Amino acid sequence: MPMKKTLEKYETEIRDLKELLEISKSLSSNLEYYSLLDSLIFACMGHARVTKAGLFIKNNLESKIFTLYRNYEGFNTDKNIRYEIPEDSEVVELFKKNTRCYTMPELLGDITDISAIKPFTFLEPTLIIPIVNKGNMQGMIVLGEKIENLVFPEEEKEFLLNIASLAAIAIYNAFLYEVSTTDLMTKLKLRHVLFHSLKQNFISKENLPITLLMIDIDKFKNINDTYGHAFGDKVIKEVTGIIRSSIRMKDVGARYGGEEFTVVLYGNPLSGGVKIAERIRKKVEESPCDYQGKAVTVTISIGITEYSPGRDKVPSDLIKRADSALYRAKESGRNRVIALPG
Repeated sequence: MPMKKTLEKYETEIRDLKELLEISKSLSSNLEYYSLLDSLIFACMGHARVTKAGLFIKNNLESKIFTLYRNYEGFNTDKNIRYEIPEDSEVVELFKKNTRCYTMPELLGDITDISAIKPFTFLEPTLIIPIVNKGNMQGMIVLGEKIENLVFPEEEKEFLLNIASLAAIAIYNAFLYEVSTTDLMTKLKLRHVLFHSLKQNFISKENLPITLLMIDIDKFKNINDTYGHAFGDKVIKEVTGIIRSSIRMKDVGARYGGEEFTVVLYGNPLSGGVKIAERIRKKVEESPCDYQGKAVTVTISIGITEYSPGRDKVPSDLIKRADSALYRAKESGRNRVIALPG
């Protein structure tokens, strides 16, 4: 091989190694699960120069299904189609035994059950990359065609496979972090996560509005006394399910204690927070819980306030004001939202 081409080859390898090191640092330092997934998508898009990218991942450690992550880029999807691949499917076993990058023709030639890759056939990806490390399957990366309509060279496939291997470790670590910081019953964050998140944003220089909701299930002791603790637990799960579905990924919902919960809305002023709080309150009221065939109406009270840099030196200052607003809501008859200005 001519000296010039040899040098160019080594320079390319060194550049790729440096890029892989930077990607590795970025992935391993990110323990926030969904932020990690976004970073992985954009890292693959940037290196492979594609406009379509997505991930099939598990929603939690116990899940047996890989689902298309909602923050995919470029792919046309049909809301009537379930983009899911069971963990025990033939294609997953293939990826674990023979971990490499696959094109659709290659995948079709290696499996016997075509139904196992239906989500792939709907999306029509150009390349599929298993996210595997030491036999543990964490997901799949799907990429569309390259911007220049070129084929993926073998060295690029190897690079993408290395990214996927690093991502497998990072995703598993993020799952463990998620479990250690999440309340098992409600799937909301633990109380200390709330304080840490607020503290970090208090010292941030972005100066974006922060609105805090303090939520309490009305007359919860009566619910427990009347219907039993098992039904009380069911009420908590259904209420917090509504809370989780009403906020964005960048917001923080936490279990503050017992039947009391908090929501931090980042980048949302008090007026916007009141609308969200009212939407949550109304949804809970309109969603009765079933007790042995009987519809039991559940309501919540919400106190809300906005972060004030001049008044709120520590997170507890903001929380106390939201708690005062919650107290007023309960004293005013419950099942309502009361806001106190920052």
